[in-house]
Amino acid sequence: MTVRRPILALLLALALSAAALPAAASAKLKPCPSSGSGCTLARVAAETGIFVGTAISNQATATEKADITANFNAVTSENAFKWSEMSKTAGATDFTTTDRLVAWARAKKLRLRAHTLFWHRIQNAPWLKAELAASPNPSARLRQLIAERTAKVVGRYRGKVAIWDVINEPLALFGAGYDTEDSSVTPKNIFYTTLGESYIADAFGLAHKADPKAKLFLNELLWDSRIGDPKSDALLALVARLKKARVPIDGVGIQAHAMLGTSSPWFPSSTPSLKRYIDALGKLGVKVEITELDVRLPLLADQPNPLAAQAAVYRRVASACAQARACSGLTVWGQRDSYSWLDSYSLTSATAPNSPLLLDAGGKRKLAYQAVAAGLLERRR
Repeated sequence: MTVRRPILALLLALALSAAALPAAASAKLKPCPSSGSGCTLARVAAETGIFVGTAISNQATATEKADITANFNAVTSENAFKWSEMSKTAGATDFTTTDRLVAWARAKKLRLRAHTLFWHRIQNAPWLKAELAASPNPSARLRQLIAERTAKVVGRYRGKVAIWDVINEPLALFGAGYDTEDSSVTPKNIFYTTLGESYIADAFGLAHKADPKAKLFLNELLWDSRIGDPKSDALLALVARLKKARVPIDGVGIQAHAMLGTSSPWFPSSTPSLKRYIDALGKLGVKVEITELDVRLPLLADQPNPLAAQAAVYRRVASACAQARACSGLTVWGQRDSYSWLDSYSLTSATAPNSPLLLDAGGKRKLAYQAVAAGLLERRR
């Protein structure tokens, strides 16, 4: 029987590819060791089901983007989605930066968390206060603006953004209530003083309408994440009220900036208390993520080995997340130490370099990197 050359070439190609299959199968990655050694956090995320993310700035360099794609499987916008960034003047919305970020995250197959729709404390719309002061009906005007921003922004990225931080830091910076008086430390919560607590439920309802499949979170800064702490208990009570009212809230983000002193809850052996607190939120029917995590090295300067002590803090937080089934993600607030926001922030710039992150200035993995991996891998056991 005569075999034509094209058919012969096809048969030869099939034979060669079949011969290559065992080699490809043998090249399959082995599971990460329990120590996390040699594994990227993206691989740890794949093995544990816990998303491991990082913040991305509006001015992210090629180096920062390479660090993100090499190490993480999720990303959070540091500033791009904030009202002050998107709407510098009343009636105008600039999607240039957010469009670029969304396209990049999708191209790199990174889960995107949009931070944040509404935040009164910093980076709120700079014109909002004057706009409401000039309105004959400030409450109606604010409801209109909240509805317009939510529909316009969430609707534009329907199906493209996995998680929205709908409300950021609704509670007072210190204490269990809401910010109702202006001060040098924290401004008045213009949303709460104008509309009361109902603005939170309204914003979640509007966001759900704009994108029913997106996960909607409330993100809060807690100095002491434990049952019995007044602010932590106030957050539990708030989430319970929202769930009872059938508000479409899917999760709570616990900000974890260890920045104001060694009394921060991230420094004692707090894994059990943090786990119990995450469990308590989980029982209310929400997922929980550790967000904005960074640990300033100067706070550990009195330790025999500050880098090891920093790693131990990261390990305790990661372990609590792994042990609490409601915890679905952990996000560090940056990649390399040299790009940390803490070095230019007014309250922490004096101690620069703060070196709070998982990669050193040269991009090398610190002890803290492996500590996070090892902590999260406890979920796999």
